Amino acid sequence: MASFFSKKWLYRLASTLILGGFAMLCQPFTHALFVLGFPVLLAGVVVFMILDHVPDGRIEEDKNG
Repeated sequence: MASFFSKKWLYRLASTLILGGFAMLCQPFTHALFVLGFPVLLAGVVVFMILDHVPDGRIEEDKNG
């Protein structure tokens, strides 16, 4: 279960939320999906921005020594 919370899967979740929120904003069928589209899109963007600021967890060795 720990591999599900890896950075790669969280990036996929954020991307899915962004695309899903955008699709919900663009659909012409129900107003309820339109209303929920912006919070879903915003949640995806926030998760994506947080992941961009979290280090990978791997220590990169100095190339000079």
